[in-house]
Amino acid sequence: MVSSSRIRGWVAVSVAALVPVSGVVGAGSASPSALEAVVPASTVPGLPASTEPGVVPPTSDPAVVPSTSEPITAPPVPGVATPIKLPAPAAIGQVAYVQVAIQTTIDGGPVNLALSTSSSVTNVNGDGSFTSRSTIDSVDVTNAPASADISAWGFDEVQGVSFVQSFASTGRPVDNISRSVDAKSLILDFVSMSYIGFPASAIFVGDSWNVDGTIGSDGLAFHVTYQCRLAAVANDSYTIDVSYAANFSSPIAGGVADGTISGSGTLTGSLANPLVVSGGLNQTIDGVRTVDGAATPMRTDTSVTLTAIGG
Repeated sequence: MVSSSRIRGWVAVSVAALVPVSGVVGAGSASPSALEAVVPASTVPGLPASTEPGVVPPTSDPAVVPSTSEPITAPPVPGVATPIKLPAPAAIGQVAYVQVAIQTTIDGGPVNLALSTSSSVTNVNGDGSFTSRSTIDSVDVTNAPASADISAWGFDEVQGVSFVQSFASTGRPVDNISRSVDAKSLILDFVSMSYIGFPASAIFVGDSWNVDGTIGSDGLAFHVTYQCRLAAVANDSYTIDVSYAANFSSPIAGGVADGTISGSGTLTGSLANPLVVSGGLNQTIDGVRTVDGAATPMRTDTSVTLTAIGG
């Protein structure tokens, strides 16, 4: 539900009265009747005929405002609040190229990844929901523990792999991906963190809303409620602040994982293309894995930064 904190502005428009300068005909000039014949009142739009003899209304003053029954409308004033419908409508052929920088934990050690993806809208339904196809163009491990077996993680094998994502008309991802701990799933989990759903109706800058979502990590699916706020709309883009926090208890092989997941960040999206989303999110999973009665701490800190352009 949208809770509006809408800014109302009153715009005052002042129209200065314009008084034409009259020329006075002195002695020896033509008679009033002759002047009236030369400059008839009907040739001066918007000005009444003069009732004073010898007074000639001006005919070419550019400041004269003709009388009209139409109301005078002031031009839009910057800063005045207007509602906006998000996300941008999807259209077949829209594309986005995204550079992603990831800091996370794999096999208990800190790892940095750099990847690039290219996406395009492939289908749009009558209700505004749509489907995109994305390709993992490149994946590079830029930092890892010296003891890590990088080749075993399988990132080389997912370069060039494509995947399909479905989105509701509100921009919320439709979660239909099976979770696993393979390289493809890890990348999908990181990329999907950047897509947030919006209210069904238009919203104002400053409005807040909640939307349910699913986050994947380490083969687990966490159901969270995103708390969102529209922070700004400018330069053909919008900016939202996002945060979430939830407790979880998930079954795992031979036991259960219990703990908390939380995250926050800022995302900036295009007002013309729903696939173009940039920004950053930080996430922490803190808990305990209990397998066969033995408890093991689990902690994963993840930072995702995205830079997207449309094409």
